[in-house]
Amino acid sequence: EAGGEASAAMAREASLIIGMHPDEVTETIVDTALAAGTPFAVVPCCVFSRLFPFRTLPNSKTLVTTHGDFCRYLKAKDPKNIKLATLGFAGKNVVVYSLGEPRRKQDDQDEPSAEVECVPCVEEPA
Repeated sequence: EAGGEASAAMAREASLIIGMHPDEVTETIVDTALAAGTPFAVVPCCVFSRLFPFRTLPNSKTLVTTHGDFCRYLKAKDPKNIKLATLGFAGKNVVVYSLGEPRRKQDDQDEPSAEVECVPCVEEPA
């Protein structure tokens, strides 16, 4: 929203969008990356429940007021593709991420995708 089409275009061209403790823009990073089909990783810190009083957990009227609630709220934006993991450091260490949607290069848009055949490896004699 804030960056308009320029931000959307940048997100579509990015290989990855990362937000480490991005405060008020955490949800915007997730929404922008999802809209562009771009992989992302955010490590939410503060919930800012007073700034975002409309956030509720899926299928309930429970307000998002805790860090755990916020992570679940973000995951619910695309439950199939968004994952949660714990990073190996102290403090707010839950990463909310998605590998994004597979994208083809512009030149390959009209080309049929080639089938890949997996064959057993042949080990060389020692």
